[in-house]
Parts: sequence; C-alpha cells; structure tokens
Amino acid sequence: MSESKQRWRLVFARDEEARYLSHLDASHLWERAMRRGQVPVAMSEGFSPRPRLVFAAPLPLGMLAEHELADLFVSRRLTRREMRGCLEAGMPRGFRLIDLRDEWVGAPALATELVAADYRLTLLGVDEDRLHPAAEALLRAESLPRERRREKKVTAYDLRPLLLALQTRAAEAAGLDRGQPAAGIWMRLRHSQRQGSGRPEEVVAALADHLGLRVEAFEQQETEKPKGEEDGEVRPSERTFAPSIEPATAALLEMVRPVRERLWLDGEAPVDATGPEP
Repeated sequence: MSESKQRWRLVFARDEEARYLSHLDASHLWERAMRRGQVPVAMSEGFSPRPRLVFAAPLPLGMLAEHELADLFVSRRLTRREMRGCLEAGMPRGFRLIDLRDEWVGAPALATELVAADYRLTLLGVDEDRLHPAAEALLRAESLPRERRREKKVTAYDLRPLLLALQTRAAEAAGLDRGQPAAGIWMRLRHSQRQGSGRPEEVVAALADHLGLRVEAFEQQETEKPKGEEDGEVRPSERTFAPSIEPATAALLEMVRPVRERLWLDGEAPVDATGPEP
C-alpha cells in the first residue's frame, strides 16, 4: 500500500455519454483516466491493490448527475492547480470535473457523511394538474408503507421519513416529444447509512398507486466489490430501468431522463429544506 499524503474531494457530473455505464465500468474508466493524467494515486492494501478513489454513492444506470462526490487519495502532495491539471488531462468521457478541494486525510469516510440527495425527472402519462394533488397527498401522509422486493426477499418499510421534499413542475423539453401528457417532478430524499435511503423510483411508484397507474420499476443488479476495498467505500446494488412485471391493467406512468442533481453532506443543508423554486 502506498501512503496517502493528501485527499482531494472531487465534485463531478455524469453526462449523456456515460449515463448507461455501470458503477463498476465507470470505476474502471476513472482508474484508466488517473493513469492517463499521471495522477499519483495512493493504492489500497491487500492481494489486489486498487487506486484509492472512493465514490460517495453509485448511480443507477440511465441516470444523469450534476453534483456527484468522490474522494481521491494521492501519494504526494499537489497544489490545487496541479491536481486539476492532472484530472482534466485524463477525464473519462462522459464525466466533467466541476470542483475540487483539499480534504483532511483523516476525515470520516465520504459515504458515512451523506444525508440527502436531490433528484428531478419527467413523468409521461400524467399532467401537472393531476400529479400535484398526488404529491401533496404523499407529503400529508403520516406514513407510506411500502415493500422492497429483491429476488425472493420482501422487506417492508415506511417511505414517508425518507421523503424530505417533493415538488411538481412543468416537464422538461426532453420529455415533451412523445405526444402524451407529461409533468416534471423534483424530490429530496434521505440518503444515510444510519437512517436509511429513499429511492426516486419508490416515490414514483407511490404516486402511481395514488393515481391508479402502473409504473416502470428498477431491477436490482449486484456489483462486484473488489478485494482490498477500504476507507468506508460502499458499493450498494445498482439499479437499472426495467419494465414492471405487473400485468398491464392500468395506464403506464413512465419515468424519463432522471437526474441526480446533488448529494448533500452532513452540515451542508438542513434535511427538511423545501428545495429550489420550480
């Protein structure tokens, strides 16, 4: 293992070209990018050392992102200008560096500091006038009992404490070219290792139930966890868009162009914030 002399907190975006990359494939792209940019990346220990690049939270396949977080550990100290130059010389296609800052090497693991995530997407099959009352009903509810299904395992949970804010708005232009009703939706969900994490598709499924519609669901897909992984890096299951197995007995509510706008760390924003103006 090479000693970590410095830790850089990276803020980056994932664009259209990379939206269908799995978390594992994206990690490999980033590792090759580090080599191209000659970044002095510190290596993990173990039988199969890996570059110490730790992502805050994997993205589902098909989801764009505007403010993702990763911690990069390097084996020698660099100035901010040097670090940015190395990264920009080898950035993987479909990703953009937004910002970076020098973080204390001994700070808590990035994933443990997450508290919330913001998402926006367009829903096809419903207009805003019909969607808005359903969103208000979810926010008024004291509890929203739901089930998570994974293979043969079913886990009951309450979605309501994971739903921090929910707004409807006009659909984005990308969702208006299919000749059917459309509406936009924005949400802030709890994202915490200690208190649980909400998923945007679960909120959409709750809206669909309230509206008497069926919805496309996410399938669960395991990702490989490399040996020697450390520093609190967490690689939960990725989620990909796939048709629901429910029979087509109701109109379809379809999710289009989902975006994770931002990941929030502890102390950055109150978890009960109402979100941006539509």
